[in-house]
Amino acid sequence: MLAVMDTLSKQGIIIVGNGLAGSLLAWSLLQQGKKVHVYADNQACASRVAAGLINPVTGQRFVLAEHTPAMLVFAKKFYQNIEKKLGIQCFHEKPMFRLFSSQKEQENCKKRLKNKEYSTFLGKLSPHQQLNAEHGGITQHHAAWLDTNTLLDALSQYLEKNNMITYRQYETQSTQQTTIYCEGYRMIHNPLFSQLPLQPAHGEIITCNTNNNLPNAIINKGKWLLPINKNTCRVGATFDTKITRPCLLETSKQQLLAFAEDVFHEPYNFKVTQHQAGIRPTTLDKQPFIGFHPKYKNIAIFNGFGSRGSLLIPWYSQSFSQTLINNNPVPKEASIHRFKNLVW
Repeated sequence: MLAVMDTLSKQGIIIVGNGLAGSLLAWSLLQQGKKVHVYADNQACASRVAAGLINPVTGQRFVLAEHTPAMLVFAKKFYQNIEKKLGIQCFHEKPMFRLFSSQKEQENCKKRLKNKEYSTFLGKLSPHQQLNAEHGGITQHHAAWLDTNTLLDALSQYLEKNNMITYRQYETQSTQQTTIYCEGYRMIHNPLFSQLPLQPAHGEIITCNTNNNLPNAIINKGKWLLPINKNTCRVGATFDTKITRPCLLETSKQQLLAFAEDVFHEPYNFKVTQHQAGIRPTTLDKQPFIGFHPKYKNIAIFNGFGSRGSLLIPWYSQSFSQTLINNNPVPKEASIHRFKNLVW
């Protein structure tokens, strides 16, 4: 087995990490005829905890980020292609009820409604009978959620079947071997890329059951509630940049539980069935880290997608695949060479 792996390592591209970034980059390269080998160290990754929400219009100012419409179209086709080839279902389109936290937030939304660019994504201002919406709310279209665990399990099984994955920590063997690091927040311990300004963000989510019927829509009011079926939902997420290791805090669980109950007019008496934590690889400028090391031309990074990874990673995995295969430039907004003053 080791001999086979060594041969694959010499012939293909090494990908370090099998979270969403590493797994989808591997898939993109395989679809374009490249050989890859993934190293996974079996440590929990944030992708396994993430809700996988895809929300085109975000923040208190209702921002539609550049390229988002094209990214949405691409992500849907990308995930549906995987579903078809691997015989799974992981991509779920679902509307989002956005509840305003303040009158100011409502005013921000009204301004966006005057912009034709936003008309595809924002519906009419309206409350919902079940929901506690003091300041009103709006339905956001083209939202979705990605079942990351189903997806990652299927991709790992595919790689295992084809002898393309090794479950152990990768030890750098040669700077001549094309190696892409997709390590999530553990990038901070990698001397090759630890200079980059990553902002690890600890986040917790809970899974709850209720005897009441949940609406068939994602509910967003600063935090979010994602119905998985009529009586089960996930609720998240906390955000803390000071916690450096995944840990379960009772205060966080109670905070999320209180949020879930406060969303509805009537008591839902949620019962927590699961409590999870992970560290997101977020960045200070909200853009990912992609590109080759300035000193080692065969060593690269594909990381830093944060809470928007389900939307961003398909787009950038396709883009970076073309960088690796055809030497296309990395998009400027994502290139690590935007940090010109770093000492490598």
